[in-house]
Amino acid sequence: MKTFRERENALFERWLQACIECDGISADEFAYDGLLYRGECRNIAGCWEMQPGNETELWMKAPCRLVILTKDTTKDGGLDDMRIETARKNHCGLQVLTYGRNFYRNLMLWSYALLNGVQGGEILSYDDTPDWDTLRGIYTSAAIARVNCKKQIGESIISNANLKAHIKRYSEFLKEQVDMYDADVILCCGGGGVIKDFVKECCVPDMVEYSDAGWVYYSLSTHKIVIDSYHPSVLKNMRNMYEGMMEDLKNFLSEFPEFARPRR
Repeated sequence: MKTFRERENALFERWLQACIECDGISADEFAYDGLLYRGECRNIAGCWEMQPGNETELWMKAPCRLVILTKDTTKDGGLDDMRIETARKNHCGLQVLTYGRNFYRNLMLWSYALLNGVQGGEILSYDDTPDWDTLRGIYTSAAIARVNCKKQIGESIISNANLKAHIKRYSEFLKEQVDMYDADVILCCGGGGVIKDFVKECCVPDMVEYSDAGWVYYSLSTHKIVIDSYHPSVLKNMRNMYEGMMEDLKNFLSEFPEFARPRR
């Protein structure tokens, strides 16, 4: 059986060629992503990088699989391959420090709570969630895939209109990548609904909104849960976002308890 890394890289070869032909980009402007590596964490030239490991086996056996859809990676500090991410602070020697910016803090918190809750675990209040170092450990060991909807490395900001146009242009590739993982939970981060709309149109066409709160969507035929969230870097109160998302999820799982269970 091919590993997800092999399947991703084969897809990216075709995707890159399409980007070169359609947008005239060079190969070094294309960013890679996918199933997060679960091998050894190494410090290379001052930066922490996860190495390929048993992520394929972990994914196939995981009681809950999470795909995180984000906009794109940036020229200013972004990774050109998301699969190596560690949520550790770089250029600190061999000292292990959790990255302190909102982007990773929100991703770690949301990922933990979603994976835990959808498996039937207790949905904790914000104050009762694990500390940041513990959350980093969970984030870097769980079955998580990170997918940028736009593979061309961009600037610090992309308009929703440009994101939508890019997704439309390469939707067949993005759909192939998302479908590849057959995730139980899809977390859509930002884009003013653009990312969520793509998921409904191309990946989970029968998903419906649970409540007017607008966080939780679900499919009765596949038992997939889709979360429409903010971008992790958004300058909003972290507690309020977490509690809003979790309240909607808790109410949904109470009404539809068949969704709150290990999937395999």
